[in-house]
Amino acid sequence: MRSRNTEHPLPSINGFFGKRHTGKIEYVMGMYALLFVLVMAMVSLQILRYKADSDIAEDALAASCLAALDVDPYRYGTDHCLVINDPVHARQLFEEALRDNMRLEPDMTYSGADDFYITGKVNIDDFRIYTVDGDNVTEYAVSGYGIAESTGVYGSMKTPSGLTVRSAGAYAKISFDTYGIFDVRIRACKEAYAEMLGKPFP
Repeated sequence: MRSRNTEHPLPSINGFFGKRHTGKIEYVMGMYALLFVLVMAMVSLQILRYKADSDIAEDALAASCLAALDVDPYRYGTDHCLVINDPVHARQLFEEALRDNMRLEPDMTYSGADDFYITGKVNIDDFRIYTVDGDNVTEYAVSGYGIAESTGVYGSMKTPSGLTVRSAGAYAKISFDTYGIFDVRIRACKEAYAEMLGKPFP
């Protein structure tokens, strides 16, 4: 459209408002992109924290299993055979070590006041002791209800996690509540197996 006097084109009203509208869209899209980056950064930090907490729990559990390996020193001094004579005492040693390693109260709840990965009570879902005598492997599943004993052949006995029993060892599985993304409580499970080697494998 041209002016009647100057023959110069008049400014376009539609073009003026169109530019303003485009600028608003870019501003809104930029805000959404910034929010997306912030959310992804928070999720990444939470995942890294989960990984660190998971490593801490696994290390504490593995160390507690090692503490439970109360091997008979007299039997080992006689024929170099690693034997655990008292599976109930081994579980007691495990529970004591677990409380120390995970900073738990006697009722198995977290004893600290800082922001930690454990919330609520830590449950010992499974605890087993293994002994190897020649070609025979004995498994003792120790719980609050007593001991369940089973035997197997060397090389065929496996832990619940699928590891082959080759020497005296202790297996444990624990579970506890922890906080997930946006403070959602989830159930975490950890298991570990530790064994002692008295001599090289044949």
